[in-house]
Amino acid sequence: MKTVLHLTPVGSQLWRKGPAGWQAHDDASSGPVWVLTDLAEEGFAELQVPRIFGRDRQAFVARQLASRFPDTPYRSALPAVHGGSLMNRIAPPRLGLLGLDAAQRVDAALATLASPLTGVWTTSMLLADIGCRKGLPPELFVVLPAPEALRIVVIKNREPVLSRLVAGVTKPADQVAEIVRTLRHLENTRVLERGTHRHGVLMLGGADDMAARLAQDHLELLPWPSPWANSAPSDWRFALFDLAITSPPGQLAPLSRRVEYVASQWRRAAYGAAALCAGLSIWAAFDNVRSILASENARAQAQAEVQRLTSAMNEAEQKMAGFGVGAEVVRRAVALEREELASAPQLKASLLQLARAIAPHEAVRLGQLNWRLLPAGRAACAGGASGVAAATEPAPTSEPAAQTTAPARRLEVSFDLTPPQEQAATARAQMVASVSAALAKGEGLSLHRDPARELPQAALSGGASSSDRDKTLSWCLSLPAASVAAPGTPTLASPSGKPP
Repeated sequence: MKTVLHLTPVGSQLWRKGPAGWQAHDDASSGPVWVLTDLAEEGFAELQVPRIFGRDRQAFVARQLASRFPDTPYRSALPAVHGGSLMNRIAPPRLGLLGLDAAQRVDAALATLASPLTGVWTTSMLLADIGCRKGLPPELFVVLPAPEALRIVVIKNREPVLSRLVAGVTKPADQVAEIVRTLRHLENTRVLERGTHRHGVLMLGGADDMAARLAQDHLELLPWPSPWANSAPSDWRFALFDLAITSPPGQLAPLSRRVEYVASQWRRAAYGAAALCAGLSIWAAFDNVRSILASENARAQAQAEVQRLTSAMNEAEQKMAGFGVGAEVVRRAVALEREELASAPQLKASLLQLARAIAPHEAVRLGQLNWRLLPAGRAACAGGASGVAAATEPAPTSEPAAQTTAPARRLEVSFDLTPPQEQAATARAQMVASVSAALAKGEGLSLHRDPARELPQAALSGGASSSDRDKTLSWCLSLPAASVAAPGTPTLASPSGKPP
């Protein structure tokens, strides 16, 4: 419930805004009260302010207010109209002053209030606020006719310069005469220029065909401003009450009169801040509790998982105890299966390479065939390597990084070929050289035992005898175990010399 104390020359009246609108009442108000005056002592003044800032500017304005309105504490500087350069926006060179030289009457009205005082506003200031709205001319006469008096507020350059309250003027002709009289006074005092253009008149009430009369004296009747352009209020006093309860700029009451209301506002702000802090504290505490609950839940889940794994381990140990095999033996068997069996290359790739090497020689017979995966670091074809082993084995690297890596595992293949007895020595030597050449073309392959190196020496020693023809031809070679591909994709060279 909003309460307004309307102070006029004939007395004061409390108005309360309820669901049905503004209604007069005489009961004491339980909430804060807005005071709206409509007195003849309301006046405006213009102040030229030098280019000073901060406390010096505030002190200068306070001294000028006390000098212009010395007999009343109800005075205030109006908000400046910002415009022009940046310096004029920071420190406007002109300020409007508002004073109410009716301190005793206002004090007597305020003494009857039992509720906190929100502030004191004047009808002149509210009418000036209406007249300075966007869309209206910068020079304007705002006129409010009332049953007891006529209020005229003059605005120049969107700043109020004069306020008049003429009692007993109710007829339209008399109201026009008072408006014209105000215009002539302002022209004589050179506040307004004489006869330069038509001045606008905003009538907040019934115009009653005033437009023609005003036009004779260079005055133009204007339509009502927003938000009343389409439907004007039935009583403009209530429109001013609605403006007053919004606490617009231009409040006149000193702080000593408004201590209770200001303290309640600060108390409300403090309560709001305390409630906000309490809410934030509760939220933070709830977040901490939620984090603690989440951590406890994670700990419980981890503990349950540990118990499940422990039970599984105990069950596995019980089962293993029934087998009669220790856990260490099982681990070694798994490691052996992973390192020896699972990593063994396919036999098919090596046999396919060997078949391609001896396939062109149909008369020879394959005798003994050995295929094995050598342990890491074990030399291939041990005890039977000829001089070619040193030439075909990869040279050890001298880099420190290579010395720290584990030695590569290799695959050893050895086989015997028996040529036909009637085969000539030259044909046998060509066959042996062809097989050795086909084998040597394999990628990463090393020949450790090669009969092709022994046949020339036997021929030089006196030719091939019958015992030499019956002698078994043996090869032994090694290749990287990792280079042996899956079945069907051999990596060794074909007899033609190109990769298969």
